[in-house]
Amino acid sequence: TNFNAAPKVLQTIMIKKTLLILATFFFSVGAFKNLSPIRTLHTSIRFRSSLLVQNDVKASPSIEFDNTQKNKVNDNLLKFSQDVKRVLHDLRGAHSDPTVHESLIGTSSNLSYSQSWTLDDWETHNSRRRYFRYIINFPRSRLLRRTAPQQLALMAWTLCAVWIEDRLFLKKTIHIPLASLGMISTFLAFLLTLRSNQGLSRLDEARRCWSKVVLYTREMSQLISAFIYPSDKQLGLLLARHVALFGWLLKSQLRATTEEEVADIVRAMLPNKEDADYVLSQRQPTVAVIARIRQVIHHLGKQHKIETAEEIALDHTAYSLSEVITATGRLRASPIPTLYTSHTSRLLVFYLFSLPPALRWSGLNAAVTMMVTMSVGYAMLGLDELSHIFEQPFRVIPMYVISKRSMLAVADAMTCRPPSLQGEKKEEDAEKELSQQELTTYWNKGDTDLEEGDDVDV
Repeated sequence: TNFNAAPKVLQTIMIKKTLLILATFFFSVGAFKNLSPIRTLHTSIRFRSSLLVQNDVKASPSIEFDNTQKNKVNDNLLKFSQDVKRVLHDLRGAHSDPTVHESLIGTSSNLSYSQSWTLDDWETHNSRRRYFRYIINFPRSRLLRRTAPQQLALMAWTLCAVWIEDRLFLKKTIHIPLASLGMISTFLAFLLTLRSNQGLSRLDEARRCWSKVVLYTREMSQLISAFIYPSDKQLGLLLARHVALFGWLLKSQLRATTEEEVADIVRAMLPNKEDADYVLSQRQPTVAVIARIRQVIHHLGKQHKIETAEEIALDHTAYSLSEVITATGRLRASPIPTLYTSHTSRLLVFYLFSLPPALRWSGLNAAVTMMVTMSVGYAMLGLDELSHIFEQPFRVIPMYVISKRSMLAVADAMTCRPPSLQGEKKEEDAEKELSQQELTTYWNKGDTDLEEGDDVDV
């Protein structure tokens, strides 16, 4: 308590302790105020990196953050519309799919499931004169051409059976009763009917999947137009270009076409070479499109440019597109069980092999035997051939026209945006000066028709 009364030794000790306490106090204050070299360096690094990220986010309009890239393209709605027009009018301007064989699609004057139907086609199809038309056009029947090899083999065997009966007189030693063949024909008809029903079921399911392609690409493009394009036009157009390609990429994936058959469309719609090369180099290009969509959703979500509800809506639609890929892939990879098909084919061959001698040995003359055998053969072989055609439905579905309708739906969602609402903040955009007529030069006169059945059967 009394510093002067203390001995000199004790005074010295007290001074040293006081100095030590003061030094410790000032060192602690200096460390707290980031005077420590290590903490100061760490803080400066974090500060500088945050500035770099902020500057990069503000300066980058694209998903690719390198502003010095050589292939960067400044996109706009007019370029997007012109690219769509180039694909629909020049690259894929044909009315029907050139990759489908004529035996399936027929000529332009024939009605076919592989073509897109108009109201006039329905009137012709439902006309009461259709019976006369079918009889007159029978020699040009596509089913007759497809079953011609089997029919010729059956005709040759019928002639042999008649010649054997007439020349070798086997009627007294070998006899095939028609009653036994009648029992076999009952089982055979049941097997053929069941297989045809399975083929029609697969055809209907595949058609529903392709109707969903138009539905989900249109939904995705409208969400992009409403949520992404107003906040980031470059990313919105980038996604719209990818979604517009979805139908064409799925078509090439299901028909196992070469890369060159779809590369021209991809490079026309993706002017950035890196984007086009990425899509074309993937094993499943359609999955690459969905991956790109989710990449942009994640990027904009981190920047808080879209709300959580908008992220959920976009991701849900992307999931629906992924479901279409899985459903169509399942149909393409899993046929009707081959054991069922082989059993039906063996029974059909045995029945047709036994039918000519049984008819001849029942007392019919050669001409009637030939006529009955060929008629029964055409009916059963034709039904079997139809079930095989429908078993792989992507050969006959009008995917070519549906892909064009899907691209049209995406383009309309981006170029035909509704006018601003009352009180809504208007965008300051030079593209607003362009009229809808200038942005929709890709339209055709027939685009207003419900040609592909836009989602009616979903």
